[in-house]
Amino acid sequence: MYKTDFTQRIVNAKLAPYLFGAFGWVLAWKLQLLLQQILPGLDYATGVALVFLPAGMRTLAVLIFGLRGAVGIFFGCMYSTIDYMGHLPAIDTSITLIICSISAFSAYLMMQLVCWWQKIGAELDELKFSDVLLIVLSQGLLSATLHQFVFTHAHIDHAYANPSQMEAFMLWAGMATGDIVGSMLFMLGGIALVNLFHSLRQH
Repeated sequence: MYKTDFTQRIVNAKLAPYLFGAFGWVLAWKLQLLLQQILPGLDYATGVALVFLPAGMRTLAVLIFGLRGAVGIFFGCMYSTIDYMGHLPAIDTSITLIICSISAFSAYLMMQLVCWWQKIGAELDELKFSDVLLIVLSQGLLSATLHQFVFTHAHIDHAYANPSQMEAFMLWAGMATGDIVGSMLFMLGGIALVNLFHSLRQH
């Protein structure tokens, strides 16, 4: 009982959603860097990874904590964007804020739209796996579209300096794929860990 009450107090703490989003994103970012060291081919271009694990944390934070989780993601993204792109001349404070806003709030926006469309209540009791899949797909497409617009407009590096239509499409498709695949891997991995934890407790 004590452990349950203690866990509930942590989850219900005012800062929990923000800390979950921020530190969860940073942890996922560190896992992303490790993954790209093991499989460097996943780093398709600047800002484009063919598997992007932090996208899964973004979806998870929004599903659990809503807007507050997205705000936490925003602050975690500030760290990763500066860490990854801070050396690029085109990346200034305004571009960083725009990039992080897209990363943080695209998933929240699409979750709200899917819930409105499917008539899902605020408690998400009616949420099905197909709804989660729709959120993952739609936020991946929206995030990639907005990011690529910003990257091209800001010319963050040579890949975005007057790309052909095919090159621009490949950059967009690569980013959308990375977000969607990363989200699914991250969330399915999380489900597998929870199931493993429960099975170990039963034994």
